[in-house]
Amino acid sequence: MKTSFQILLCLALCFIGRYRAAAADSAGVYVEQVLYPQQAGARSLAIGRLAVLQEPSVLPFLEAISSSNLYLLDGKAVTLGSRKSESEDVFTIYELYPSHRLLLDGHGQPVLLAASGLKPVEISRIDRLQLGAAAGWLNIFNADAQKRILAYTQLESASDTTLIGVLSIALKSETNADAYRAGRETWLALRLNHPADPPEARALIDSLSANDGDNTTAILRAYAKNGGLQRDVGLYARQKADEMDSQYAWLQRLQNLFSGLSLGSILILISLGLAIVYGLAGIINMAHGEFLMIGAYATYSVQLFFNNVLHVRDSDWFYLTALPLSFIVAGLAGLLLERLVIRRLYAKPLESLLATWGVSLILIQTARSLFGDLTAVKLPGLLAGGWQVTTHLVLPYSRIFIIVLTAGVVLSIYWLLFRTRLGMQIRAVTQNRNMSACLGINTRRVDAITFFIGSGLAGLAGCAMTLIGNVVPDMGQTYIVDSFLVVVTGGVGKLLGTIAAGLGIGVFSKVLEAFFEAVYGKVLILLFIMIFLQFKPRGLFPDKGRIAED
Repeated sequence: MKTSFQILLCLALCFIGRYRAAAADSAGVYVEQVLYPQQAGARSLAIGRLAVLQEPSVLPFLEAISSSNLYLLDGKAVTLGSRKSESEDVFTIYELYPSHRLLLDGHGQPVLLAASGLKPVEISRIDRLQLGAAAGWLNIFNADAQKRILAYTQLESASDTTLIGVLSIALKSETNADAYRAGRETWLALRLNHPADPPEARALIDSLSANDGDNTTAILRAYAKNGGLQRDVGLYARQKADEMDSQYAWLQRLQNLFSGLSLGSILILISLGLAIVYGLAGIINMAHGEFLMIGAYATYSVQLFFNNVLHVRDSDWFYLTALPLSFIVAGLAGLLLERLVIRRLYAKPLESLLATWGVSLILIQTARSLFGDLTAVKLPGLLAGGWQVTTHLVLPYSRIFIIVLTAGVVLSIYWLLFRTRLGMQIRAVTQNRNMSACLGINTRRVDAITFFIGSGLAGLAGCAMTLIGNVVPDMGQTYIVDSFLVVVTGGVGKLLGTIAAGLGIGVFSKVLEAFFEAVYGKVLILLFIMIFLQFKPRGLFPDKGRIAED
């Protein structure tokens, strides 16, 4: 009996193997007819046969037909993959049949070609319509990972059980981690939503939870709502969904904390210069936010110079060049403002406020006339993407860079103020201008240098801001009030106070926004600061210099 069963099994395997070989041979013939039809109607007939056959190896070929993305390269069927960059019209190339693979050059690097360098295979709309319902899921074989992710997601509510096998085929060749997670989520969801015994349903629920896809909780809650196989299985699915929601809530809090740190870093960069200038001269500089705008537009101008003059595209050098240049340009603008306006308004806070406010309006309108209402700086390739701590917690490299940049600037300012002769002079003038002048310190020179440094720091903040937002003429107005709050809360002219207040306001702003709307969060921050200043009117670290004496 055992011997007979083994013989039947061998015969069945041989039959299946021969059937698959015959199907593969037939698919090869049909593919050849699609690419090189010998007579009228041959292509249409071959596409129809391939749609019925659905041989796994030919599914990427059918997807290329459906999306009108079928080309010939050296007699082979190929399709366009992802674009190298937004500015260059070249693509990676995938071979479609007999194997679906990325084409590599002799150095093991992806082949990059323009679409114009390939021969398109023109497929009529009538022929593409033969793919019928299959066109809805063929995108899971698309060369673009984002399109595959979208196709996987759209299939989660499908009811066709044959898609389970098709998804299995697609997942075997899936190379993108995000697409694989989305595809596996759909595959598990389809299996869970079709009859299965309770132990298998629980195993599928555990697998969905472990896969940790973007829509897992919605899938589990829908399954529990529909009743599942048994009531206890539905309760188990709901319990898993609740556990995942709780975990996501904690991850969201960590995300808000990180966003608050990056916002606090921006506030520190802007406020450092403002704190030094305010502590030094007692000037309320309402144009300080426009130095941030100048730094941002300096970065944008450097990008245009690299693209249009040097013809250097897709290079991070433009941003590395813009970092020091934004500091210098904004610093020179601050120095010019000090020489022409501020120097005549020392010890006149109301007049300085009105004058610098007028200057800020002039700078905003000038920027609008030169650059328009909205521009943007391309994110450097080195800072694109983020550090994926977990599936649902990604820390953008751009914000990490801002935090590191701020830490470097703070250390540099500390070294300047407490380890150099110039820093000693700045601190002396801040504490007592008249006594410093009597001791031979050129206070006007110190004022000019301080304005240059303070304005340059705001320009550097503007360069950093281009990583996380657009460049607009009035962008400085968004942060000037927060900057003054940081200065006043931390203590005028105090480095440590500026750091503490900047981080505190940045973090609490993002934390409160998670519970309230952004506007109400801002109102609560202002309310807390007002209450704080009632008890400590001179801030966390009270000033002991000239302003305190007045």
